[in-house]
Amino acid sequence: SRLEPEQSSMSKSPLSPEKSSQNSSDDSEEKLSAEESKDRNLPDAQSNLGLWGDGKGEDELSPEEIQMFEQENQRLVGEMNNLFDEVRQIEGKVVEISRLQEIFTEKVLQQETDIDNIHQLVVGATENIKEGNEDIREAIKNNAGFRVWILFFLVMCSFSLLFLDWYDN
Repeated sequence: SRLEPEQSSMSKSPLSPEKSSQNSSDDSEEKLSAEESKDRNLPDAQSNLGLWGDGKGEDELSPEEIQMFEQENQRLVGEMNNLFDEVRQIEGKVVEISRLQEIFTEKVLQQETDIDNIHQLVVGATENIKEGNEDIREAIKNNAGFRVWILFFLVMCSFSLLFLDWYDN
């Protein structure tokens, strides 16, 4: 739509000398030739303007374009706000993860001290069991020796009684 007024002015400028040379009866022929030249100049004008145009009319925006840009700006602002909210949520989650990691580290260190205490208790219990086994062996030996002495005493008493009985007869 921006190119149409410029094309008509471009197509009229080469025709203006022709109009001055022709009479009023040739107006219909001029219109036909103007349309033909306009059709021929249209691809040339578009190729000359390229992607950016010639700079005329770019500063002026139509109300539809302004509305479209405003809508796009609002959409972009909404997307940025959504991204900002997501970033804040992620930041909160990262802070929560770091807090949980600190708690985890504290619990691991606490477990380390508990494990060291348990290890020391197990080592102490093992030593106590070894000492208890040695005491039991020693008690078994002492008990066996005591039995031997009691058996020896009973045997000697029995022989003494037999000897006294024999001597008395």
